[in-house]
Amino acid sequence: MAARRRCPWRDGTPVVSLHGRLHNTGVHAQPLPAVSETHRLRRFRHPVLALLAVLGACARAPSASPPPAADPTPPAPPTAAPVAAAAAMPDPYHPAPRDTVDLAAYKGWQQFGLQCARCHGEDAQGTSFGPSLLVALRPDGHTPTREKFLSVLTDGRPDKGMPSAAKMGVDSAYFEGLYQYLKGRSDGRLHGGRPARREG
Repeated sequence: MAARRRCPWRDGTPVVSLHGRLHNTGVHAQPLPAVSETHRLRRFRHPVLALLAVLGACARAPSASPPPAADPTPPAPPTAAPVAAAAAMPDPYHPAPRDTVDLAAYKGWQQFGLQCARCHGEDAQGTSFGPSLLVALRPDGHTPTREKFLSVLTDGRPDKGMPSAAKMGVDSAYFEGLYQYLKGRSDGRLHGGRPARREG
């Protein structure tokens, strides 16, 4: 009968562990020699285990990353030419004023836009339920004079559905400016749209 093999670490014999340490001596041994990947793969007969081993080897291998790209050249600051060209382009939503009027006519234009444009149109050219004031203020219109215009503002035209200026909330201080603005539009001296205000 064969003799039983004794465990070597029980009788004090130095034993090298898998971590490269000598037991029972307290001395560190040299690491075990490296095993090639081909030799390691031979132990994995199952294809899944072999695939996992290959993936682990790839993960341990140093990646050959491309060198960092050089910093791009910072863009040049915009020149004054494109800025000037953009400033010269017309703004369709905010056209530049074509006329310059005094303060009274400018206030009259403001009051017309607030109180009168809803019926007589944005440029006083009339709507489907409000007559054109450009035609009414002509010499052959139904409001040819300043006195007739002020009378219509004061009394309104109830037969046409127009309330008085007091009912609309238009102060009499703006009557003269309203007449100046609308008479200028009727005579062709002023254009439609927002006028510029003359300072002083």
